[in-house]
Amino acid sequence: MSTFEVKIPVRWGDMDAYGHVNNVAMLALMEEARIALFGPPPASGEPNHEKIQAVIPLFEMMGSSVQALIAEHSVKYKAQLPYTGEPVMVRMALEKISAASITLSYSFVSPKDGRECVRASTVLAFWDAQAGSLVRLTKEQRELLALYAD
Repeated sequence: MSTFEVKIPVRWGDMDAYGHVNNVAMLALMEEARIALFGPPPASGEPNHEKIQAVIPLFEMMGSSVQALIAEHSVKYKAQLPYTGEPVMVRMALEKISAASITLSYSFVSPKDGRECVRASTVLAFWDAQAGSLVRLTKEQRELLALYAD
């Protein structure tokens, strides 16, 4: 399975009163990591003038009315993630590809000592807002994802 590493900036406001990244901020950091991996979903508003280079260009293969929706999150806090003002390393992997969803895993690494602090996963499902229905991944989309899952 391929692992992807991205560095995600942590804002001062993501820190809690104990000097750690707040658990509520973790979902936003997971979102930033997904955007770094896949780019913004097609139906996410006006196109960005500074296009984000997706590592896996899945969303570029989807129609303009398709939304990537969160079907499930799982977050396990293994240690406190200290706020240091530095970007946090996030390791991601495609865990599962099904007909209409994908499961993505995350591992957040402390910038202080390199240990894993948070292990998480997200299940993304795809919804066509115009048609009002779930979208199944095409054969071409599943083949693209399979290149990065093995």
